[in-house]
Amino acid sequence: MKLLLAAWLQATPDIRNVSWWLPHGPARDTVWTLVLVLNVAVLAWLLHKLLFRGAGWSVPQALRERGEGIRAQMQAAERAQQEAQARLQAIEARIAGLPQELAGLAREAEAEAAGEYRRLVEASERDAERILNLGRQEIEAAAKLAQKELKGLAATLAVELAGQRIRERLTPEQDAAVVEQAVASLKLGRPN
Repeated sequence: MKLLLAAWLQATPDIRNVSWWLPHGPARDTVWTLVLVLNVAVLAWLLHKLLFRGAGWSVPQALRERGEGIRAQMQAAERAQQEAQARLQAIEARIAGLPQELAGLAREAEAEAAGEYRRLVEASERDAERILNLGRQEIEAAAKLAQKELKGLAATLAVELAGQRIRERLTPEQDAAVVEQAVASLKLGRPN
């Protein structure tokens, strides 16, 4: 830093008056010019060293890296914009096809609802038919049971009524004759 300050001070024209160490006379301008050229050369060398051949850093390299970084960012932004455009087009296409898709979904829903309605109607008809068949079977079974009971009751009543009539009409002599005839037929082994 001191070296830079000294070079700057030496390169300033007003410093000539203070330059007591320079010789006097015509050689003074020559020495001054040499010092100035030397200062400019040292300054140029330092600037070149600092800016172009620094340890791990130089202006052109930094500018190249910055340019490459900007180029990479621009390419990434371009790719992102293209991807966004593609997504936008896909969304717009999907939105454009939305009415047809909704109409298709509505048709599918109607078809499913109609199929479900038919299935439910068929199931209900099968259930109703099964319930009717079970009811008929129960009624037929109850009717058969009632007929059986009625037949048994009728037979019981008929036997009781026949027994009562026979008792009313049959005299004790006729009763004894019927019993003897039944016993005789049993002995002979033939029924009456």
